[in-house]
Amino acid sequence: MSPVDEPASTVAYEVLDADGFRSVIPHLGELIADSVDSGSSVNFLRGFSVADGTAWWTARIADVASGAIRPIVARLDGEVVGVVLLVPSRNLNSPHRAEVNKVIVHRRARGRGIGTGLMRTLEDLARAEGRWLLLLDTESGSDAERMYRRLGWTAFGVVPDHAMRVDGDLGQTTYFRKDLRESAGR
Repeated sequence: MSPVDEPASTVAYEVLDADGFRSVIPHLGELIADSVDSGSSVNFLRGFSVADGTAWWTARIADVASGAIRPIVARLDGEVVGVVLLVPSRNLNSPHRAEVNKVIVHRRARGRGIGTGLMRTLEDLARAEGRWLLLLDTESGSDAERMYRRLGWTAFGVVPDHAMRVDGDLGQTTYFRKDLRESAGR
């Protein structure tokens, strides 16, 4: 079949409750292991296995059930190929704020706008829950940093030697913020 004859792929974004989250943990374990294996800096070092990933996600079930973590997955033709986590602040003085964690797209699905779709879905969820100030950090110079800048995120600081890259070398981290009140009409 030529590319013209191939059926269009469908991407769907889904905010998961605890049961939905439990059901996709094996896929998320594979997703995070692929991310590390492909060199993405998501807090883990090379050698991180699917079993390690599955255990990491399993340890978050209680946080998802309590609403402390709000997972969103991207499904390409029904298969989980991306994830992002909205982590609302639990502090009494910041009910307007949340962090963004683990923006991951499987390498076989990259370049299709899935990361952008995950971020747009996350922003919509944050707005719906009254969270308008979002914060995240990423490896400086990464594809993720370029995506955040393209999506209107504002860098507010850089920390040298902040975290190890997947290969164990220290790397620089860029911190970003986004005020959703300024981008409500995107």
